[in-house]
Amino acid sequence: MNRVKGEAGFTLPEMLVVLLVVSCVTSLAAANFKPVQHTMERKLFMNQLKSDLYLGQTSAMANQTNIYIQFYQNSYQMFDVKKRVYIVKRLLPENVQLLSSGTFSAYKIGPDGTVNQFGTIYFQAGGKKIKLVTHIGSGRFYVQE
Repeated sequence: MNRVKGEAGFTLPEMLVVLLVVSCVTSLAAANFKPVQHTMERKLFMNQLKSDLYLGQTSAMANQTNIYIQFYQNSYQMFDVKKRVYIVKRLLPENVQLLSSGTFSAYKIGPDGTVNQFGTIYFQAGGKKIKLVTHIGSGRFYVQE
């Protein structure tokens, strides 16, 4: 094939070198992604737990019923006594587990939004401890690392 004068292009070895460099940079970036993924999974779990607890509290007040929350080794669930249905049944993520060092594993949210049990539940998520703390009477809770 005849080339037109002044037409430039890349040779096959030049394109292979560029492809090699791009693939090396991509593989290094993928290797550093794993810790970020674990952090995002932990934060997602914390946000989901908070949202579920707010849902239970809101549901108890809106329907004037008791909501029972039970934590298991690899899951948690919320049960509406009045409707006799589970509001939430959720498995814990693979890297999150319930620790047995907490002060309770179940509590009830009353029709006025207050809880009958106070204390702390601990979770382990990728080497970091997460704690759920409930305050008796007020129904307030917080989830923190």
